[in-house]
Amino acid sequence: MRYRSLRLLPLLAAVLLLAAHGIPTLAWRGMKMRPLHIEGRYLCDDRGKHVNLHGFGQTYSPWFNEQGKGWGWGYNVEACLEYNKGLIDEIDRRGWKMQWLRLHADPYWSNDPELTRQWHEEHPGENFGEHVIAAFSEQRFRRYLDSLFIPMAQYAIEAGLYVVMRPPGVCPHVISPGDEYQQYLEKVWTIICSDPRLKNNPYVMFELANEPVRMKDGEETCPIFFQKIVDTIRSLGCNNILWVPGLGWQSSYQCYAKSPIRGENIGYAVHCYPGWYGSDSEAEGGSVEQGVVTKGARYEQFAEGWNRQVMPVAEFSPILLTEMDWAPARYNCSWGKATTGVAGAEGFGANFRRIMDETGNVSWMLFTGPEHLARYDDSLPDGDTFLTDPEACPRPIYGWFRHYARKSPIR
Repeated sequence: MRYRSLRLLPLLAAVLLLAAHGIPTLAWRGMKMRPLHIEGRYLCDDRGKHVNLHGFGQTYSPWFNEQGKGWGWGYNVEACLEYNKGLIDEIDRRGWKMQWLRLHADPYWSNDPELTRQWHEEHPGENFGEHVIAAFSEQRFRRYLDSLFIPMAQYAIEAGLYVVMRPPGVCPHVISPGDEYQQYLEKVWTIICSDPRLKNNPYVMFELANEPVRMKDGEETCPIFFQKIVDTIRSLGCNNILWVPGLGWQSSYQCYAKSPIRGENIGYAVHCYPGWYGSDSEAEGGSVEQGVVTKGARYEQFAEGWNRQVMPVAEFSPILLTEMDWAPARYNCSWGKATTGVAGAEGFGANFRRIMDETGNVSWMLFTGPEHLARYDDSLPDGDTFLTDPEACPRPIYGWFRHYARKSPIR
């Protein structure tokens, strides 16, 4: 929503009146955003005020945009922009109090279709997952960074959202300092951090990689791997806030307690799903790295796992939680399968919020597809659908985000 100057006057008068009575005010679209930086274990604004952001994510590919129903298939940049800008507009119109956007520079655009075809011929029967970088094209990445990803970042900022950019794809299962994937990340970040629209932009932050799993030569080499990428970025004179991932699909950070990443404006990017850290989930399973699932787990088990795996870095740096959601599996609309439950008892969602609040320096987001958030209607009564069931994430989080925005506005 955009306002002409004269239409802003009544709104401005109301804001000033509320501020004079000590009532927190919310920002509106187009209002100047405050630059952020990191001080100790906190994300702070330019006044030194501690900030925790709450937001959502977008991935720009046909599959993630409603399996081709969003804007079709192919490489239609304008259609992709129109669809995803529209989602930002509609999420705002629906009353979500979002402050940041996780922007995935999806490899759908940077992969060369001919190289992808050749890879399939050379690897019959194998899965060409997002971890495969054999088809990466620097030319295509530069092209779509310029025509798609940066315009989306600029639009999000115009809408009052800080942007956290994530590189194309996910980490291979095993990585190692000096390997091909580290070189790939250095190339991607060199391209991004050399663009004057992103470099030192006070409203743009970088998540260095997505879901590392295991280091070839032991977890102690993880800080070495990512310190090299940080150093490459800083050597370009790029001082944007950097969010460093952990191992175990971004669930394990003990290695950084022993060897923290050196430099300024450094935080850690974490993921959290039902069953991780010993939290409640509808299904048994999970990995040792994530914390083995105990069905029916309560707050104490979840908190113990979080304190063991994430608190070692949360004690000295801020946390940005860049993936999380939950809902009963019957809705087939969420990545995580669990219920909201009750804080202190069984269930994932309510205990998740309690632990984030207790940690105190966690910014977090809802990773549910933005097309769902754009259809949310808080005026509807509780029901048995994904968007009306209080045991699924949208309904409680809609209220939580509004509570956070009233309690601690950052503008």
